Amino acid sequence: MFDVFIGRHENKIDAKGRMSIPAEFRKVLDKGDPERDVGTYPRLLLVVGDERTDYVEGMTVERGANLRRQIRRMDVADPRRLDLEEVLYELSVQISVDETGRIVVPPAAREKLGLGDKAMIVGRGETFQVWEPGTRLAKKTRPAAVPEIGYEPTKDPMSYLGSEEDWDRR
Repeated sequence: MFDVFIGRHENKIDAKGRMSIPAEFRKVLDKGDPERDVGTYPRLLLVVGDERTDYVEGMTVERGANLRRQIRRMDVADPRRLDLEEVLYELSVQISVDETGRIVVPPAAREKLGLGDKAMIVGRGETFQVWEPGTRLAKKTRPAAVPEIGYEPTKDPMSYLGSEEDWDRR
């Protein structure tokens, strides 16, 4: 249907740290790893990150490569580049989905999130997030209204999209 990650899935984590990736997500990962060897399973980039995030973020290797290109265009002394390099190169891991559709959640990710025997996997379009079940939903807050751009936190978000013709003109 879509070539993006959608939906909210609560999945079990076994004693070895293995967690199933939703079938729809595996299809996106498969398309986002076109250069892998024949007969191998799709890879993904899992960004564990640091204390600034309360989730772990997954993405296709293709998206990871696009981010790498963006970082390389930044000035080497730019502190934003240094932060991005730390998060994407030092605090991330490239892993493969196994033959049963599972990944091994790295110990650093399990520790950061306080994961036990379950995890929440949430689609975010180009990426997906892994949370400890219940924690992120309980903390969810909306930004304050931003009149300059027409943002109102109580408004149905779908109303911001307009018609397809509106988007074709942008």
